[in-house]
Amino acid sequence: MALDEETAWVVWPEYFDAKRSRSQGRKVSKKLAIPNPTTEAIAKVLIRMEMDFRIEEDKSYPGNWHHHKGRILVENSLPKTELIQEIAEKLARD
Repeated sequence: MALDEETAWVVWPEYFDAKRSRSQGRKVSKKLAIPNPTTEAIAKVLIRMEMDFRIEEDKSYPGNWHHHKGRILVENSLPKTELIQEIAEKLARD
């Protein structure tokens, strides 16, 4: 299945960053957050989850625009909150 850019979820590494507060963009609990999450680490999790995705390295999180950490477009076969939670659980285990 080809990734549909129009309906894909956008996942930023900042969602999983233990150094960020909720108001700075972290979307998961401190318990599941990790230090310095990367698009590559998230991509490895998405491969294990058998999700269709595409990395866009040249993008910057709006609240952190001066750091180009990139973002990932992910197929929207799950609700976004479930997707983020599942990625966080798998990242925390690695």
